[in-house]
Amino acid sequence: MKAKVIVMPKAAVLDPQGNAVRDAMRHLGMPEVRSVRIGKYMEIDVEGQNGELKSRLDRLCRDLLSNPVIEDYELQRSEVGGRKPGARSRKTPNVQPPTSNVQSRKGKPKRKRKSLR
Repeated sequence: MKAKVIVMPKAAVLDPQGNAVRDAMRHLGMPEVRSVRIGKYMEIDVEGQNGELKSRLDRLCRDLLSNPVIEDYELQRSEVGGRKPGARSRKTPNVQPPTSNVQSRKGKPKRKRKSLR
């Protein structure tokens, strides 16, 4: 069985990281974005499917994976390897590595270092 855990800040709790991302999105040309909440997503592979396992996973979420004072969690269970019919796998977009803005010094004369004495 695969357990999926989603941990999000409670609605009444301020989310400064989410606010920073929202502001950046607006700055990058998405003024329609009203709010962003940043949370955590975890997948846990476990053996078994009985009711005791679900209660133990629930306790794990409550006691370890979330802070119940400021966060809510959602526990979802699914079969390992079982995909829903018609479900697509998400692929990472083709991302280019960052380019350096440092220019090569090839062909340029070496600079003399100043003496510190």
